[in-house]
Amino acid sequence: MQTRAIRSLCYALVLALLSTIAPTPLCKPACAQLMPQYSVGVVDFINESGVQGDFLARLATDAVVVEMSKSNRYDVSITRTMMKTKMEELGLRSPLSKLDLVRLGEVLSADAMLQGVISSVVLAGSGPTRRASVTLIAQMVDQASGEIINGAVQTGTSSARVGYTADDNSLIAEAINGAAFLAVRTMIDYVIPEATVMMNIGGSQVMINKGARDGIKSGMRMIVLRDREIIGYLDVTSVDPGDAYAKVVKSMRGIQPQDKARAIFEMPAVPTALKSAPLPSGAPSHSRVGGGAASKIVKFALAVAVVFAAAMLFKGGNGAEDPPQAGLGGPVVITWDPSILSSGQNFYELQIKSSEYDFPVKTIRDPGQWSLGRTDLKGLYGPGAGTAVTYYKMDQGSTTPTSISGTVPAEGFGITHQYQLRALYREQKGVDATGVPQYGYKFTDWGNSVTATCVERVTATTVTPLNGDPLLVSQLLTDDANLRWTHPAGADQFRVKVWPVQPGTGPTWQSSIIYYGSGADVSLPVADRLALASQLKPSAFIDKEMFWRVDGRHTGDTLTGELGWAQGDTVVFVIGGTPGGP
Repeated sequence: MQTRAIRSLCYALVLALLSTIAPTPLCKPACAQLMPQYSVGVVDFINESGVQGDFLARLATDAVVVEMSKSNRYDVSITRTMMKTKMEELGLRSPLSKLDLVRLGEVLSADAMLQGVISSVVLAGSGPTRRASVTLIAQMVDQASGEIINGAVQTGTSSARVGYTADDNSLIAEAINGAAFLAVRTMIDYVIPEATVMMNIGGSQVMINKGARDGIKSGMRMIVLRDREIIGYLDVTSVDPGDAYAKVVKSMRGIQPQDKARAIFEMPAVPTALKSAPLPSGAPSHSRVGGGAASKIVKFALAVAVVFAAAMLFKGGNGAEDPPQAGLGGPVVITWDPSILSSGQNFYELQIKSSEYDFPVKTIRDPGQWSLGRTDLKGLYGPGAGTAVTYYKMDQGSTTPTSISGTVPAEGFGITHQYQLRALYREQKGVDATGVPQYGYKFTDWGNSVTATCVERVTATTVTPLNGDPLLVSQLLTDDANLRWTHPAGADQFRVKVWPVQPGTGPTWQSSIIYYGSGADVSLPVADRLALASQLKPSAFIDKEMFWRVDGRHTGDTLTGELGWAQGDTVVFVIGGTPGGP
């Protein structure tokens, strides 16, 4: 009997072991929840601790970026250099307000912006038991609304040493890394509750399609978005397992079914730091980095830079193995980082290829042009003849490139292409017997692809009212008049902007995103037409001149922010009235 029991136990243990290493029916494999990936720009943290100043702030920022890059939840490819360049273009200075973050995120085409603070640095104990604690506060701000959609407050603590005493800088650096790890893990674990408006109930309540099972809670505040534009706010009043009801707190454009609702994140309170003595006067400060971790980091970075520079000198190709990465600075404005091509005579040609052809559609050889980091391809499209192009080509086994001349066929507006970049480098290998330099040549691979459409602009001759014509508010209210334009090739989204010729003499107004359906003409939909009429209606605006413009873009293009719009011609209309009033 005892032998049978032992045998049964052994069988059970073997089956349990097999169930952990084989996908059998005894064990259902876990399935990871697919989460959307957010493109996040991380702004340099602010150091409010009074310890080590900007150096510690940059250390904390880099630690958070490193942790975020380890997760497939966040795309943190927006670099500090890119951030600094755009901040200078917008005239922004740190610390940034929520409005600043929204503006910066828009030009960077980010889904969200992350800002943070080092709120405290505390040292406690002495000798081997001395420890540091660092508290980080991180807030992720939604680019579309400026509301906080995620965040964390975490304190990292260094470990006690055994048998030796660590310097304070090393302890602080370890605590920062710990706080960054905990903060990012907290943000990753938090799933932002999102829902869709299913129906309106009266004028002040809506029903959404997510409930308690999806993280919706009673009392939760939510923003309502339509095409990335905030149009209202909700307060959740009651929750069922699969749906919920919410009160409309504010509605800017009228909340409708299919609008998206996203929870506003409630930042937690700052936790208590380590029970410890205040930071002693002998603790490291921004003016005393000393011989600890900070100075070691600097020395290590300098050593790496020297080794890298020496490697580049001996290598001669200056990064020829790495293809230039394509970006977009406008509807068909191709951009790249000119710093990776700053190799003097080693750089020979930059080639831009379209998915339509197996040869480059444009090349750049002049260092002055490629140092600009951008080129506009709109000259390739529209009416006219083809465009001549000259480019280098190297056949298989060849060591010298051959110059080829061709023609990019004429192409109308509105065709979507994928564009890629590659570079040709030239490296001096030596000289021949007569002293003539001898060169070797090397192409990089083709880099990443970006999708772009040369959208036809809405011109002054294709709109109604024409330049200088009146627009009667009374007719705008009854749909006897409207802002209309001929559909331009390639555009399937539009926005209309209206503003006074003389500032202060009329309203400034922008439509919602207008989606193209069919037909030769496009006009303001009912809601926007009535909204514009309401803005123009005051009698003080009669006979005032107003600018108006239609911008268009293509939905599938890589560039989605402000730079993705193809701006139309600016036209003037005069606000007209009727007898007895507007």
